[in-house]
Amino acid sequence: MNKFGISAICCAILGIVGAGYLVWNTTTVQAGYVGVRVNLYADKGVQNEVEGTGRYFLGINEQMYLFPTFNQLKNFDVPFVFQTSDAMDVTVKIGMEYNINPDKASIVFATYRKGIDEITEINLRQYISDSLIKNAVTMDINELTQGGKTKLLSAVTKDIRDQLDPIGIHIVKLSWMTDLQYPEQVRQSINAKIEATQRALLRENEVAQSRAEAEKVRVAAQGEADARLLHAKAEAEAIAIKAKALRDNPDIIQLNAIEKWDGKLPIYMADGAVMPFVQVK
Repeated sequence: MNKFGISAICCAILGIVGAGYLVWNTTTVQAGYVGVRVNLYADKGVQNEVEGTGRYFLGINEQMYLFPTFNQLKNFDVPFVFQTSDAMDVTVKIGMEYNINPDKASIVFATYRKGIDEITEINLRQYISDSLIKNAVTMDINELTQGGKTKLLSAVTKDIRDQLDPIGIHIVKLSWMTDLQYPEQVRQSINAKIEATQRALLRENEVAQSRAEAEKVRVAAQGEADARLLHAKAEAEAIAIKAKALRDNPDIIQLNAIEKWDGKLPIYMADGAVMPFVQVK
């Protein structure tokens, strides 16, 4: 084989290797993501190239880090632990919703020098943990158990937003994924307060029910009394009207007697007696 043949074979091999490399060393930036092109041999320095959706060929020393621009949900499996001002340990699991500002994706990478999964699991978790510890010591266990957990979560959310927004990571919200777990003596105290509150409510309900029943009886009795009074007043008025009519019309008495007479005359009459219904003038 002459030197031209050998050269042709070498060129063919190099071409095949080169084509294989180009096929192998490509990456796709899908919709909803931006890519940050990184030079691996320049201390992972960002080359000021943020790529949009598309397919890209990468150099032998390049790598593309993908950052999602739509909201991400992360529920941390490992619970967070913090203390209140009275040294009470509290344990809870937290969920987080966040997104990456596409215009600051290169800043995000330059800050942490890693992909979004590592940033989330390590760095963002640490921000939450540090903020919990810092803000929880401003309240005691009583305040925390009596509505303070909402205040605490709001303070932590604001705190890490202030730190992460300039970098390009926006925290949409944080959520308690489980109930706050308190020390045993605190749980017993909370349960005792709940039981006392329930007993007080039960007593209030019983008193209210008794009052309602008493009021019902009173109203019924008052109704009966009012009905009797109205009936008596009606009878009295009727009697008064009748008496006045009799006074004004004496003949009515005679008429009533006639209406009640059975038609029989007395068999015996005393001297001087007047025959019934016969007026003697």
